[in-house]
Amino acid sequence: GRKKPPRLFLLCPKFLHTNSTSHTWPFSAIAELIDNAYDPDVSAKQIWIDKTVINDNICLTFTDNGNGMNSEKLHKMLSFGFSEKSAMNGRVPVGLYGNGFKSGSMRLGKDAIVFTKNGETMSVGLLSQTFLEVTKAEHVMVPIVTDPTESKNSLKAILTHSLFSTEEKLLAELDAIMGKKGTRIIIWNLRRDKNDKTEFDFDKDKYDIRIPEDLDETGKRGYKKQERLDQIVPESDYSLRAYCSILYLKPTMQIILRGQKVKTQLVSKSLAFIERDIYRPKFLNAKTVRITFGFNCRNKDHYGIMMYHKNRLIKAYERVGCQLKANNMGVGVVGIIECNFLKPTHNKQDFDYTNEYRLTIAALGEKLNDYWNEMKTKKNEECPLALPVEEIQKQPDQTWVQCDACLKWRKLPDGIEHLPEKWYCSLNPDPQFRNCNVPEEPEDDDLIHPTYEKTYKKNLKQMILQYLSNTIFCFNILLLSLKRKTPSCTTPVSLKTPRLNEKTFNNHDDDDEDVIILEESSTPKPSTESDVPVIKTECINLDQEEKQKENCDVGEPCSAVATESKSEQLTSATQTEVPKLVVKKEEVEDDTDIQVPTAEVETKQYNVNDSSETSVGLELKNQLQLLNKEKEMYQNRCEVLTKQVETLEQRILEMNNKYVKKEMCHQSTETISSFEGENVHEKRLAEMTTLYEQALEEIAKLKEQCSTLQNLKTECSKCADGENKSEVDEIAVQLDDVFRQLDKCSIERDRYKSEVELLEVEKNQIACQCEELKAEIAQLKASIPQAVARANDSTTSNVEDSVNFSDGESLKLRSLRVNVGQLLATIMPDLDLQQVNYDIDVVDEILGQVVEQMHEISST
Repeated sequence: GRKKPPRLFLLCPKFLHTNSTSHTWPFSAIAELIDNAYDPDVSAKQIWIDKTVINDNICLTFTDNGNGMNSEKLHKMLSFGFSEKSAMNGRVPVGLYGNGFKSGSMRLGKDAIVFTKNGETMSVGLLSQTFLEVTKAEHVMVPIVTDPTESKNSLKAILTHSLFSTEEKLLAELDAIMGKKGTRIIIWNLRRDKNDKTEFDFDKDKYDIRIPEDLDETGKRGYKKQERLDQIVPESDYSLRAYCSILYLKPTMQIILRGQKVKTQLVSKSLAFIERDIYRPKFLNAKTVRITFGFNCRNKDHYGIMMYHKNRLIKAYERVGCQLKANNMGVGVVGIIECNFLKPTHNKQDFDYTNEYRLTIAALGEKLNDYWNEMKTKKNEECPLALPVEEIQKQPDQTWVQCDACLKWRKLPDGIEHLPEKWYCSLNPDPQFRNCNVPEEPEDDDLIHPTYEKTYKKNLKQMILQYLSNTIFCFNILLLSLKRKTPSCTTPVSLKTPRLNEKTFNNHDDDDEDVIILEESSTPKPSTESDVPVIKTECINLDQEEKQKENCDVGEPCSAVATESKSEQLTSATQTEVPKLVVKKEEVEDDTDIQVPTAEVETKQYNVNDSSETSVGLELKNQLQLLNKEKEMYQNRCEVLTKQVETLEQRILEMNNKYVKKEMCHQSTETISSFEGENVHEKRLAEMTTLYEQALEEIAKLKEQCSTLQNLKTECSKCADGENKSEVDEIAVQLDDVFRQLDKCSIERDRYKSEVELLEVEKNQIACQCEELKAEIAQLKASIPQAVARANDSTTSNVEDSVNFSDGESLKLRSLRVNVGQLLATIMPDLDLQQVNYDIDVVDEILGQVVEQMHEISST
């Protein structure tokens, strides 16, 4: 039954510093110590963070009133490779690897001492780089004292190498922990800059711990984290008080910083115009994740996504979507999401850059765009002449306060502005929640739909589709107008002139112009199904007319019957078309009664086109591809129509010449007066001029439509190029991530290799010492029989002499065992030499077991 000596977990002292370098930002190291007090195995209600001076050393102190620790738990906290944290009472632990205290404390300073009591025992532990350097220790050693009489060596090390030189001073620090349970951590030898100043500013605000302002390249002061080089720095980046106020999504522990309580806030309840959206990622098997959006009421320049993991803040004010552009879109909007499905990095300041993280960021960008567009449209409709929504002075939608006794959060009625320094449930105006025993108000954890209707997105889709249909309709109308206005011979023109003057030109053309202009700049859409057959019949009839007119020009007789039939066809076609155009005009007039300026509507259209790239996305890709095809088709049509208009111009010139020649030839034979003839000629010239001007206007409109379609094509090609570029960037980022992981693995491999080499050297040294001890023991054992033989052979020696001789040999063996025990104590710190009996072979057995373990280590 003897217990085997414990296995050795040996780490180089330099590892303490290397392990702390993961915290590039000092507040992340402080957050690790706060997390330890928050976690369910401690469940502290309060934690006090302060700065003090002990023996002329500036120190940071962290004191909580949690459950405390016994010596075993303290040993695991100060050692590496232990993590037994689990959820308790619905509270999920933040820590995962059991490395937070070591990395955080050693990042802040070189030395840390821990005082703890759990109601039954009191313990003190020292984690000190200075102690290891002074003693030239080859491995990390952590002196721990629970019973001073049993741990004299550890107590001596703590009194020698800490700030406390007597047991009374250690007991005084234990008494500083209020109550029977709690933990107190003191860190000294704080990190300093090249000017020998601490990295924290304790003087600017006596109730805060701040990071000093840096001088940038331009000489201006202003602290900036590496990832915020292009934006206004939020206060939480350089103020510990501001950072602690948003550290937890739902705070359940009070933080007292330098004697003043931090006003923690329910981040998701302290916004204005709050709306909730949902995210259903495919990799979560249809589970929904709630996203809360709102406007920052304190400072509109601090905006972005607040990303939490298990209630703990990981990334603050991460800009996404339209907030990444150099404009005012998304200004002031804050989004809040708890990403328990993502994996944080070791320093808990970022997430691993996985495919799930990239998908989440992209989805957050789209949903933030939806919220921004909806809120901006809604507020502009409510107050058209007011300030932009981001400039409006805002108040939180709700007021929540935390009870200082039970630490539960309570909702207060609107209108309560001033609260006392300490607030309790008994002060609640709502009698239902006036008792600390009443649970908190439940939240909508089963939210399956957004809390607001995304009307802007729907209207945008409808407007784009309507714009496309209106464009197609305008082309059809223009084509119909050009077909109808094509004159081919003199006789039909003279017959149709009165009808065209009365209905088509004076009324119908005006309507046509109004329809075309207003269709381009307004939203009403005519039914295309009823218009298409009319266009087709008109085209057929007019084509037949053109053929017959060409025959008339060649010299074939034009009968009156044919003329009448043609006029009837045109009359019927006009009668079927004019009512529809009149209806169009009524719809347009209804719209114009709203008095929407054309320029303003056109501006709205262009805004729609600009925002369609960012808002519509994948759902309109197919429609944009179809639009490209239609655009090319309409471009071809425009070219054909341009050629037709050119031929029309030539015909008009020819007709003018014919009229001039005819009048010249028949001047002597005409029965009507020259005055009436000149009037008729001037009328015809005016009509031809009108037709020519209308044709020019239609050409200009067609060119404008073509340029619009060309712009759409350019934007579509830009979108496609942007998508290809984003895919290439994504692949590059993935490759960069792989290379970083390879570099990290190679660094770890080299570190392990160096540790193995050190262990190998140490093993060889111990093996040599063991061999020497074995040889010496063998010599001693061999000398005992010789001494006994000499005693027997000697006739002059008496019994007392032989006894004294044997006693001398046993003294040598005992002294050798004492030396071996001291050697084993350097290898096994847990070996208590005071309890070892050197008169028996206990030390010999321990030595044999250590040699066996060394052989096992070397073989593995």
